[in-house]
Amino acid sequence: MKFKKIENNKHEEKIIKKANLEESFDDFIKDEGLLDYNKIPLNKAEIKGWVKWAFWFLRIYILIMVILVIIGFSKIH
Repeated sequence: MKFKKIENNKHEEKIIKKANLEESFDDFIKDEGLLDYNKIPLNKAEIKGWVKWAFWFLRIYILIMVILVIIGFSKIH
């Protein structure tokens, strides 16, 4: 029983330390006047040009491969 109590105390200490680190990081951001990039929403980049065509080619290729695998498995039985 003592061993389990010690484990629980260590686990609680880790949780407390983690909470303290998060609070001190927030304080550091405020004190230094920095931006917290985790709280800024990101916009998706617009895919243009050959990258757009490459992604469409990959989608078509994957679809063809799935169809070929289905045909292959249907001929086994």
